Amino acid sequence: MRILMLEDDLVLAKLVSSFLLLHFRVDTVHTIEEAKAYIAQFNYDVVLLDRNINGVDIGLELIETIKKKSVMTSIIVISAYDSIGDKIKGLNLGADDYLDKPFDNDELLARIHVQGRKNQPLPEVCIDGLTCNTVEKTLLYEGETISLSKKENNLFFYLLQKRGSIISKDELLDALYINPHEISSNTLDVTIRNIRKKLPIALIKTIKTRGYTIE
Repeated sequence: MRILMLEDDLVLAKLVSSFLLLHFRVDTVHTIEEAKAYIAQFNYDVVLLDRNINGVDIGLELIETIKKKSVMTSIIVISAYDSIGDKIKGLNLGADDYLDKPFDNDELLARIHVQGRKNQPLPEVCIDGLTCNTVEKTLLYEGETISLSKKENNLFFYLLQKRGSIISKDELLDALYINPHEISSNTLDVTIRNIRKKLPIALIKTIKTRGYTIE
């Protein structure tokens, strides 16, 4: 899973991110502006959100930004505002969970895993006659197997996992290659083109200047 953590306490952010990096890919930011920039560029499975950043209750503003990008992204609010009223407000704003400060790292890890399980793709997805097995990573159309190369398969199922979200070329390169900076974005274009030729239906859409999506 990929995690974004917004925390303005630099010491706490470093301690928590160091722990989470043992389990996930983690991006850590300290301001609302940084958070919005990362959310615009990448898709996250879980966002850890300190509600009070530099004395400002970010509340609805950032939660709305996250959910507009992808309703599949889970939001865990981490806050010193620990009254029942504060928790209800955070959950009503759209958060999926609420964790009081101070907290235990193992409890945070468990809560992240719970959110991750909620967002697991269905084992089998059928789209216009195309059966996509997300466990075996196989494709069937009218009983016939559709064969993709390993790289094509990885790219297709990554887009399918993020179905409904627009995935940038940078995110695809980052997800599919060990050294993405060494790979030309043209490589992605070629791979997408090859997948489209092999699929019996038009699934992958290009969103100009933004990336690709499976709707």
